[in-house]
Amino acid sequence: MIRLNRLYSSPEIFREITFTSGVNLILGEPSENSAKTNGVGKSVAIEFLNFGLLSKFSTSRVSKIPEDVFPDEVEVCVDLTINSKDLTICRSRGSESAPKIIADGETHIFNKLDDAIQFLSALAFSNTADEHPSFRSMLGIFIRNERSEFKSIISGFDTKIRAADDYGPHLYLLHIDVGIYKKIKDLLSEIKSLQSKSKEFVKSVELLRNKSIDEARADLNELDAEVSLIKEDIEGLENSSTYEALEAEMQSLEDRISEARQKSAVALEKLSRLEPVEVEKIDISVDELAEYYNDLKSGLGDLVSRDFEELLGFKNKIQQFQGDVLRRRRSQIEEQLDQTKKELRVLDKEYKRKLRLLDQEGALRVLRQTFATFQDKSDQLSDLRSFISGHDDAVAERRERTLEKDIELQRLQSEIDHAQAVRKSFELTILEIHNEVMRNRQASFVLETVNKANVVDLVLRIDSDGSHSVEREKTFIYDFSLLTNEYTSQRHFGFLVHDNIFEVDSDTLNRSLNFIASEASKLSGQYILTLNSDRASADAAGAMKELSSCVRASFTKDNRFLGRRYQEN
Repeated sequence: MIRLNRLYSSPEIFREITFTSGVNLILGEPSENSAKTNGVGKSVAIEFLNFGLLSKFSTSRVSKIPEDVFPDEVEVCVDLTINSKDLTICRSRGSESAPKIIADGETHIFNKLDDAIQFLSALAFSNTADEHPSFRSMLGIFIRNERSEFKSIISGFDTKIRAADDYGPHLYLLHIDVGIYKKIKDLLSEIKSLQSKSKEFVKSVELLRNKSIDEARADLNELDAEVSLIKEDIEGLENSSTYEALEAEMQSLEDRISEARQKSAVALEKLSRLEPVEVEKIDISVDELAEYYNDLKSGLGDLVSRDFEELLGFKNKIQQFQGDVLRRRRSQIEEQLDQTKKELRVLDKEYKRKLRLLDQEGALRVLRQTFATFQDKSDQLSDLRSFISGHDDAVAERRERTLEKDIELQRLQSEIDHAQAVRKSFELTILEIHNEVMRNRQASFVLETVNKANVVDLVLRIDSDGSHSVEREKTFIYDFSLLTNEYTSQRHFGFLVHDNIFEVDSDTLNRSLNFIASEASKLSGQYILTLNSDRASADAAGAMKELSSCVRASFTKDNRFLGRRYQEN
């Protein structure tokens, strides 16, 4: 049982709010300068209360308040009692993840928010040996933020926060084993993960073989047979004592053959460059040349003819020398080429001889190619086997987890069946409240397991449900029933906060406030409600008069919760 005692700040940036047992009203009221009651700080006060109770800062409206309005060093403090133990929670914006808790005069400073939540959880659930939800998940249905729009009885979080519905707190309050529910949720998470994993293996097989996984199974068998055949051949060779020596000699021969072939190619290239170039010869005699020049100038031709005769003689000697050099070079290259060809013939003969030593029924004709083929096929086989095996393992494990989940679902349904007395009592409380506020008993409450992600269906139907006003009224009836029912109240924290839940039609507001007024004196727990007093007084004047002593704080446009007007970031 938890009792909220006081909300305040240090240093003070807002007036403290003191809470008592029963009904606690926080009102938005008109002022002399403004008749408007919205935007005065009612919801922000609830946000500060929730912040003090260690809500997530990043998703809270508190984080959107400008720092000059809510400075980093200001501590928001909540005095409360948990199972007869008085304590104070202090939390600042600057150290939002490191709150401090003062209990029995001793100050505990936490380095992590989760550690502080665990500390409070240990206190809150100290009287139960049963498995229970987390402290903050329980507060998710005990503190209903107006931004939840009261659309779901399962969750009280801001509709912008996409969080999966958690039925754990509801099952716990209805005396149903939460451990089974948690186990089913964990199994569903594993099943989903295994399903994703098997899909990834299917994609990998399709990329590797360009086939479906079923078609690729035949490829796996074929690859396995091919690799086994080559492996047997290699193992047969490895059993020979000369295998390693033969392998080294074969590789050396292949290198030498490759080198000799390169030499042969080079020699052939050199020979092609030594081919003689045919030049057209023009035969002009010395006498013809002398006669030509004598015609040009008397006596000159005789002189030139003697020089030209000497030049031709020199030219012939040069051509003879050059021919001798080319013939010698050609002879050398041809000799080298012949030598290389002889070497190649010897090497080829030796290679074939050694290859015959290694050849086993044609399985290993070229050593390097065989090993490369073996390695390639082995890699393909390994990858394909890994993917198919991984897929089959994931499918098998998912099947096992699914079976386990189905068994746990049956156990959970059995738990629900055994808790029928609690469910019937709770439904009766719902009907009684429904009769007070809706003037009939046309309501029902059903709880059963479903083979879906939510695990259970918790369905509350009330008269004419579906409209905006009626859905809010449904949430009020459900939450108030949890707070007051003889069974659910045993596990309830003992307080309930509704922020602007009664933004409903006038008739619904009137009946609801009259019901709250009638319950105020009988309520052992705490019900904290924010209201706009102008509408409430207009639609339920009698009830508001009866509840006047329950007002714990009121704010106006001139007297706001944080004392000033600001724009949220």
